Amino acid sequence: MDEGFSDTFLHNIVDDTVESVIHIKPTNGQSALIDGFDELYLVIVKEESEKLKIRNVLHNSLNIQIRWVNQLYFTHIIENRFHRRFVQWTLQGAVLYDRNNYVKQVRDRFFMYPSAFHSRNICVEFTRFLRHYLEAREHVSQGQIFDAYNSMFYALHHWARLAVIEAGKVPETVVWQQVSEIDYSIFKLYEELITTDDPLVKRIELLLLASEFSVISKMGECSAFLLNIMRTREGAWSVDELLHHPEFYGVQFDLILLLEKLSKRSLLREVFVESEYGMEKKYIVE
Repeated sequence: MDEGFSDTFLHNIVDDTVESVIHIKPTNGQSALIDGFDELYLVIVKEESEKLKIRNVLHNSLNIQIRWVNQLYFTHIIENRFHRRFVQWTLQGAVLYDRNNYVKQVRDRFFMYPSAFHSRNICVEFTRFLRHYLEAREHVSQGQIFDAYNSMFYALHHWARLAVIEAGKVPETVVWQQVSEIDYSIFKLYEELITTDDPLVKRIELLLLASEFSVISKMGECSAFLLNIMRTREGAWSVDELLHHPEFYGVQFDLILLLEKLSKRSLLREVFVESEYGMEKKYIVE
């Protein structure tokens, strides 16, 4: 840490609006964690018109980034585990200033209580895995092997993240190191794809079989968040109603794809309701 910069920075920055300051300095060459900068200062403020403000500065040949983040937005990110690097910064950074022990309380809550949106994150990550798996399968059927490889690579990445989330942890930038300790079978599939000498198409087909088994066996469990929402009322749901449900606010995922697959697996039933645009398809939990 640049002690001179830190002392001057804290003296100049801390006022009645600043709640906490966290300092992050990468170790073991992990500069990608903070976008290649030498150091990062995360300033949490009580009142700020912008959710996030960023300044990049140079001090004694050190590239330093300073990020001001609104406290409400910061709490939202950490509690929902939306931004994995923010989570890593918060858990691993050095606390330079902490009015009212705010960061300490955030860290304590993080480890004591699972995220209220844990099952939602599982659902969202599963749909991402599902999307890339289906794309890989389609590319193989069309003879587009390199595209199939790319889609399979991303499918495995989301499968690994899913395993980490299911274990109650937050996927980090080194997700394969994490998953090797949590579910070694997924790590072995990753090794199978990128390191073996088998023909590429054979490797992909083998992983598609493993992925298909996972999709079939995990679909109901990983979709529990969506299914539980749909059970909160009687009757069928339209796609639009689900897309605008408060529980999915700010979340981007393949809802329509998941609904169709759940329907084909008989976990949902399709019903058709007359509307001004014709017969609209809706879904109801079986």
